[in-house]
Amino acid sequence: MTHPNKSTASAHAHGYLHGYGVVFVLLFLVFMVLALAGQLMVLNWRNWLPGAEGSTNTFDGVKSSVYTVISQLN
Repeated sequence: MTHPNKSTASAHAHGYLHGYGVVFVLLFLVFMVLALAGQLMVLNWRNWLPGAEGSTNTFDGVKSSVYTVISQLN
């Protein structure tokens, strides 16, 4: 006997994770463009992004700011 709710829950979880990945990639690209523009203009871009204040490199700063924004969305 199959459980119809089990496959539905799995499909729902997969869709949720896929949506999370799309939001992460889009935010990462937007924040990376902002960070690179700030670096090219020799500005302190780390103050612009939430959670990036204590980062030592661009990639870590952008990644931590994306995680900060996503945690606020949930």
